[in-house]
Amino acid sequence: MKLDKNYVIAYWITFSTYIIAFAVMMLTIGYDYNAPLSNVWIKRCGGLIMLFGWAVWYMGRKKLGHESIDIDPLGELARILLHPKRKRVRKPPEKIIDTGIYSITRHPQYWGTILFYIGISIALECIPGLITALVIVLPAHIWRAKVEEKMMLKMFGDKYRKYMERVKI
Repeated sequence: MKLDKNYVIAYWITFSTYIIAFAVMMLTIGYDYNAPLSNVWIKRCGGLIMLFGWAVWYMGRKKLGHESIDIDPLGELARILLHPKRKRVRKPPEKIIDTGIYSITRHPQYWGTILFYIGISIALECIPGLITALVIVLPAHIWRAKVEEKMMLKMFGDKYRKYMERVKI
């Protein structure tokens, strides 16, 4: 079975949200309207959210290992850093990963990315970046997760449906 075209499109749309979020942050850091986030404890909380998001993303990526679908430059970079001896994979997964962090959430990499962008926006005192994370990055990842789940249901059928019943988010 080939990768679903909608999955590839969903990837590139979410990838573009990263560029948008970083551009918004870089263009709006340092302005007075960000003052509500200038409290040192709020910034530290943002840093912790960012680190937690990265850790969730990392655990998901590490658990997938060579089963990860690398269709993108970030996925390729992660593969090189985390699994340097593995070859590039451009095919659908052969099995459902449902242990480790995948026994808690079906999409740790998506949730980790969202938390990362929320946290970095808070840590950098950037209200427009926080809004972008909540209004653009979050909905794009929710949509991407739905597209991915349709693809996984086509590939694995009832096996994936049972996984979805067991692991809710």
